[in-house]
This record gives sequence, structure tokens and C-alpha cells, in this order.
Amino acid sequence: MINDMSDATPDLSALLERNRARLVGFVRGEGKQVLRFESEDDLVQGIHVHALAVEEHFEYRSDNEFIAWLFTVARQHIVNRQRYWSAARRDGGNMLRVTSGGGNSSVSSGIRPAASQTGPGTLAGKREQLALATKVVGLLSERDQRLIQWMSEDVPLEEVAERLDLTYDAAKRARLRAMERFRQTFELIQKKAGPPEEA
Repeated sequence: MINDMSDATPDLSALLERNRARLVGFVRGEGKQVLRFESEDDLVQGIHVHALAVEEHFEYRSDNEFIAWLFTVARQHIVNRQRYWSAARRDGGNMLRVTSGGGNSSVSSGIRPAASQTGPGTLAGKREQLALATKVVGLLSERDQRLIQWMSEDVPLEEVAERLDLTYDAAKRARLRAMERFRQTFELIQKKAGPPEEA
């Protein structure tokens, strides 16, 4: 019987979605300091990304054990976000650069993560990165997608604030969060995909 249950182990994404309401309640209680800077949805989405990143450390045994594991991951993420916002107040630091796709109008997303290394890159490698970036953008919330797109189009922050009906500072925070989620998700998806195969 127990062995048969292992065959029906729920997918982590499905478990996260099924327990979203419980996680929101947890975030409201434990993440009050972070909620001054991020919305509930932002924080929950970040916890989901964190959970997917450490998926190999999770083994489903029961719903109760899953909730305990999820809340542990959530606490770690909330602590990380508290550190992030504390550091951001002291020093903005280096954030991910999102640049235009080199003016290539055939690239619908028009974005790619800035290269972390120098040197010649193959056309195939660049194409692969652009395809991955497009996939990552599709995983972000609708607002984050717009923020990343506007950033790639060099839309001034004042105009972004106006489009979203936000203050300048709120728009700046929203854009930084979108950039960070794009970078984290890109790195996670790239890691799961593994190194590109050599021709």
C-alpha cells in the first residue's frame, strides 16, 4: 500500500498551488516586515521559486510534512528578503541588468539577461539564451512581464510610475523586484536545463 502511494506522489507545483491559501496566511503572520516593501503575491511567488529551487531536498510523505517543509522554506525566504531590503536601504548594490535584444525585432520578448562573462559567443548560444529568457518572462506575473518589457525598451521610471499609477519610489521597488525575480528564475531554469550540448 505504502509503495503504491509513492507512485501517486503529487507534483511540487501542484502542491504549492493547492496550499497557496495556507501560505498566504503564513506570510501575513511571519512576513510583516517584508510586506512593507512587497505585496503578498510578490512574497508568495518568491517562496514558490525558492521551493522549486530546493526541490531536490524534498520528499513527499504526507500533506502535514509538506506543509512543515513549505513553512521552513518560507521562513528562509522571508529572512533572505529581510536581509535584501535591509541591504537595499543601506546600499542599492549591483542589480541585474536587462538589456535590449540588440535591436532584433524578430525577438518578441526583446530582452535577455546581461552577459556575466566576456568573450565571443556563438550565434546558437545567444539564440538559446534568448529562447530561455522568453520562456522565463512567460513564467513571471503579468505586471513583472510588463516591467521587464518596459525596462528593455528604456521606458523612463517616471513613465512606468504613471502607467502603473504608482509613486516613483513604489515603481522603482516594483521594477527591482521584477528584475530580481527574472534573474532568479532565469538562473533556476538554466540550471535545470543543464549545459548546452556541444555540436
